[in-house]
Amino acid sequence: MASVTLRTKGIDKKGYSLFLDVYNEGHRYKEYLKLYVSKDYVKPENKNILKQDKESWELAKAIQAKRLIQIKESLAGFIPKSTKQDFIKYYREQAAERGQETYQYVLTYLLDYNKTEKLPFKVLDEKYLKDFISFLKTQELSVSSIRMYLSRLSAVLNQAVKDKIIPMNPFHLLKRGQGGDIPAETQSKIEYLTIQELRKLNETDFDESVKHFFLFSCFTGLRLSDLMKLKWADIQKGTLTYTQSKQQNVKTHYLPLSRQSLRLLPAIGKRQIEVLKEKNELVFAHVPPKRKMNSQLKAWAKKAKIEKNIHIHVGRHTFATLALTSGAALYTVSKMLGHSKIGTTQIYAEVIDSVKKQAADMMPSL
Repeated sequence: MASVTLRTKGIDKKGYSLFLDVYNEGHRYKEYLKLYVSKDYVKPENKNILKQDKESWELAKAIQAKRLIQIKESLAGFIPKSTKQDFIKYYREQAAERGQETYQYVLTYLLDYNKTEKLPFKVLDEKYLKDFISFLKTQELSVSSIRMYLSRLSAVLNQAVKDKIIPMNPFHLLKRGQGGDIPAETQSKIEYLTIQELRKLNETDFDESVKHFFLFSCFTGLRLSDLMKLKWADIQKGTLTYTQSKQQNVKTHYLPLSRQSLRLLPAIGKRQIEVLKEKNELVFAHVPPKRKMNSQLKAWAKKAKIEKNIHIHVGRHTFATLALTSGAALYTVSKMLGHSKIGTTQIYAEVIDSVKKQAADMMPSL
């Protein structure tokens, strides 16, 4: 049994948002159409469609009818020719258009799991997604990373629905939350290093390329993707310039480098650096890929007798907590981390408050 019902949701200052309430073989999901009307025309008393709402309402009704036909055809075993298209090729195009690094990470894991460059849309069903999620859980990824990667994959499948390649996003058939197919969001502990632990790492003999790379991250807060593409030409007069792409927007960031972070750059003569700048060479040209890097960081921490779960993103957490404990303003740290919203940085302030409370609780009694 299948049904597609057009419904409305009240939105402040926009009137009503139109969405489809879809029921298909025991599963229910919503498809928001990004269409808006000024009145709730689902109510019987609002039969007369206002002129300014007519186009949006009629388009929503047309989409509703089309979705019902698509679902019934799918239930009857009819496979449109479009679903024989290759999803991997489509995903590459979408990832390039969206420009975010995380879309490329998803593609890496998808190819690892799929074992081939070919993946017809018709194969990408509910079972395939469940098996892929199980695969991600074996890859030493945090719950938040898995959820983010799945959201990227789902976004591309939503676009495939809009492009009329598939009738529905198979993610809508998966159960979410505790005990579901998609893992529930958890408040994971933010792992960071104290200055004493950084000194222990620095004093522990280890691969110099990994050592400089990670410690530089701890004193700059740069993401892995930004570190990997950092070039000597990006560093001018003690300031690092880098860009970040989100969807179609490209933002340039300027990060003043501390004396400590400059000392952590690979030890190369000034004359060599000028040549490397002209050749547009990478600063960290000899570091291992992410997975190997994380395993080496764990080995380094173990050798330094630091009992913390160290991975590359710990460097970013460490920078934020060090900056805040040293007295830097939350707004300043937010800008240095390249956060678009200060609320994203607020979590580090909460970590610092927790540390301060622990220190206060340890004060002796009279």
